[in-house]
Amino acid sequence: MSFAKILVPVTGSKNDSVALATAFAAAKPFNAHVRVLFSHPDPRTAIPYDGAPLAPDIVQELVDTEEAIAKVASTEARRTLADAAEEYGVRLVGAPEIGKTVTASYEERVGGYAACIEEAARLCDLIIFPPLVDKTNPALREAFLQTLIKIERPILLAGAKAPTHIGQKVAVGWDGGLAASHALSAALPYLRTAKAVEVLSIRSVPRDSHAFEGLKDYLSLHGVSWTERLVDCAKGSVSDALLSAAAKADCDLLVIGGYGHSRMHETIFGGVTVDVMSHAAIPVLLMH
Repeated sequence: MSFAKILVPVTGSKNDSVALATAFAAAKPFNAHVRVLFSHPDPRTAIPYDGAPLAPDIVQELVDTEEAIAKVASTEARRTLADAAEEYGVRLVGAPEIGKTVTASYEERVGGYAACIEEAARLCDLIIFPPLVDKTNPALREAFLQTLIKIERPILLAGAKAPTHIGQKVAVGWDGGLAASHALSAALPYLRTAKAVEVLSIRSVPRDSHAFEGLKDYLSLHGVSWTERLVDCAKGSVSDALLSAAAKADCDLLVIGGYGHSRMHETIFGGVTVDVMSHAAIPVLLMH
């Protein structure tokens, strides 16, 4: 079990460098190929269709402006990719290719951001998203949520800083739920090669003994050695407790289930997924 093709969307923004560094670190244990995707809307969508018709020269000016914006962003994304590839020793190729080192290729698509990512993600093993801080473009956050919910692929959310490695020491947030089980299975390529694995359980949450015994059997059959740690979260949220525990243990990856409750429930009442989106200090692997 391994990751062969990793997708990382870029936007031409400052977050691209962290996303690419995370993708290259995630790909390194498997010499995987990283597909770098830049997408932008059709310039014609900038033309308003309500109200009075616009003069042809105004229409053309709107289209030209959108094309210019997309060109500048694409140029910046390509430059950032070239710099990151040189820094991390990644070989740039014209099309997806598996070799003895990590390779990367660049693709540009026209269309809605979330729709382009969703289509490309269907035939990828892992999707990388940049840090989703509070001021991040709403379209990027929406694309992350839609991809997590609709595409049955694991997502790796980049941390605040570029990582030097991923998967050497892994923390797994475990509550026995379906989403946590999906995330655990998706993370097996990292768990099987990690030097250390810690399973984090919230102390105040009643343990499902049947699910925990199943966890022990499952990891044992996959040859994963691990230890358990109970985590307190009396003074904060579950997400803060898990992130803090993982960081204090010098873990370079946290694995959790994404949207164990419905999206509406977490949006209204808050939840681990919503909190992690804005506060992840280290890479977080999620699956719904």
